[in-house]
Amino acid sequence: MKRQAGNTLFVALLVMATLAICVAVAIDLSAGIGRNAQRSRAWSDGTAIGLGSADLAFSAWRQICRGSFTQALPTSSFANIPAPTNSNFPAIPTFTIANYSVRAVDPQLNALADANTTPPAAIGQSTSTSSTYYLASADVTIPVIPGNVTVKVRRVLEKQNVSPWNWAIFYNDPLEIHPGPPFTVTGWVHTNSMLYTGHNTLTFASKVTYTGGWKVGFMPGDGTHPETPTSPYWPTDLPPAPDQSHQPFGIDPNQTFSTTDTNPNNDGWHELIDRPVLPLSTYPDPLAGSRYYDQAGIKVLIDNGNNVTVLKQDGTSAGSTLTNTIQSAITTGQTIQDNREGGTVRLATLDVSALYNGGSYDPVTSDNSKGLKGFNGIIYILDTSATSSARRGIRLKNGSKLAAGGLTIASGNPIYVQGNYNTGSGTPPSNTGDPTTPTVAGYTRQPAAIVADAVDILSNAWSDGNSTQSLASRVASNTTVNAAILAGIVPTGTVG
Repeated sequence: MKRQAGNTLFVALLVMATLAICVAVAIDLSAGIGRNAQRSRAWSDGTAIGLGSADLAFSAWRQICRGSFTQALPTSSFANIPAPTNSNFPAIPTFTIANYSVRAVDPQLNALADANTTPPAAIGQSTSTSSTYYLASADVTIPVIPGNVTVKVRRVLEKQNVSPWNWAIFYNDPLEIHPGPPFTVTGWVHTNSMLYTGHNTLTFASKVTYTGGWKVGFMPGDGTHPETPTSPYWPTDLPPAPDQSHQPFGIDPNQTFSTTDTNPNNDGWHELIDRPVLPLSTYPDPLAGSRYYDQAGIKVLIDNGNNVTVLKQDGTSAGSTLTNTIQSAITTGQTIQDNREGGTVRLATLDVSALYNGGSYDPVTSDNSKGLKGFNGIIYILDTSATSSARRGIRLKNGSKLAAGGLTIASGNPIYVQGNYNTGSGTPPSNTGDPTTPTVAGYTRQPAAIVADAVDILSNAWSDGNSTQSLASRVASNTTVNAAILAGIVPTGTVG
């Protein structure tokens, strides 16, 4: 009996020891699960804080970049970005953030030499599109038992500069496309507002985007289209689609323009084709260097008395040779009736062919040894006497041939283009039924741009003497203009 009692006691002790081990294992397992759960929660919280911090870094980076237009900024430009605080993430009581920064990097995301090094641009197949890259970082540490959990978040930020010339049609305002004859747009189309299309004679052959919406119909206030709207055509796999707003020339209007302050140099997009108001010490110019007036290698100013002054890009006198070349190419004091303007317009006519040695120089086959040699390709021309009642304009004639390298003409006045432009001498097939061939055989179309308050095309059949006649007395003939056009418009419904 005593041996049996001893065995019973031993079994009881063994069971108790086993139970104790099981309890200890259970406690240790439970603690391990708790620690893992705590670390998992900490990792999740740290990731959320890191991503939120990257969002804050992006917002600050974007705001700073918007003030620099197309300039690539070094790391030092972002040194004062405010770091997130606990108040940004109130649901998580304890954490620390280290290595919070935005750093400029090269296109392969490699570090640069120092904080003042400008990041190199990555350029693809089109030189008019480039990107610079930055790396936002945030290391978030959350205390756990035992030790800490640290989450390191990185985000690549890309500043892309896309030329508006990449689009066939780019609008800031509502875009209405209502053609009469069949009209095919072969390039990109975008508006930072509403898109209105109301005719099935319109075909989009490429990407079409908008930010404010798209309506198959006519803009409110448009009383000139009583017909029933019909849908345009587009590629079956590429219908018009919403997109983000794109800022022409990298300019953020909300940050750059103001019509409520006393500065006349920041009142809107028209500033791009205006001369800055002086002195700049009183009226700072946020568009300095971006204005076409600043970029032009030749500046031509015409006063109320039709006196023509020619300046170089730095604003100094162009000298006798260049001045004589320009003055001999300009005819002043001509007038036409423009019903869009609602009155008579005084014109200064620039004979494009006469820019090259009084017209004797063929820009295609000859060497230009005088006049515009060394010229950067941009002419700014302005009749400074224009007012709301004194209507002024610039006319381009005889521009069928442009010199190698092309030509940009910019003005704060309206520009009228008379006759074929940048097509080569003779009649291009586009004027006789083949719109796919807009140049005469043997002529190489040159880069060309016309930038103005408004741009009007006067056909090959235009006559100044008929400008006051009815439409029946001034029938247009087919005319081809090969140029990028940047101009203002009057939106539907804004005038009586």
